[in-house]
Amino acid sequence: MERLIVDGYNIIFAWPELSAVKDVKLEDARDLLVSILADYAAMTRQKVTVVFDSHRRPDAEASEQTVNGIQVVYSGRKTSADHVIEKLLFEAKPSDEVTVATSDALQRDLALGRQIKTVSALTLKGQVDAVLARRNQQMGDSRARSDIARRLEDRLDPRTRERLDKIRRGELPPK
Repeated sequence: MERLIVDGYNIIFAWPELSAVKDVKLEDARDLLVSILADYAAMTRQKVTVVFDSHRRPDAEASEQTVNGIQVVYSGRKTSADHVIEKLLFEAKPSDEVTVATSDALQRDLALGRQIKTVSALTLKGQVDAVLARRNQQMGDSRARSDIARRLEDRLDPRTRERLDKIRRGELPPK
């Protein structure tokens, strides 16, 4: 299974819609990122871990939780998100299909040094947008198919449909 490790605040600051939300309330930007990544993970079947810094808060404890299928990690006051990501990279086996999403050059170099794929924040945005647009298109298509399938005329056998069509055109009197 593919695994995506996301540098949370790096993504929030890089994506315009998340950056705008963060300017109002940072917690809402985090929640929105996790929600978007949950939808993305559901469509791509990737295991997603998003890591947030909390080392600047003196009361912050390292924590980990699962939110909508996404592993959310807070670094705690004794370490940074970069260090958490580095640890995850070093724990990855060579056979694991891991990708790190960050625009932090040092993190990207570290990942590439371990032969782990990287994507920039904006590349990830493009991938997420494409997957979610495809999902929305599929949902629209299936909704339209569902609407068509509910029509009574589509459930009639061809002979009955032909007879009703002739009655509608006035070619046959109704029985």
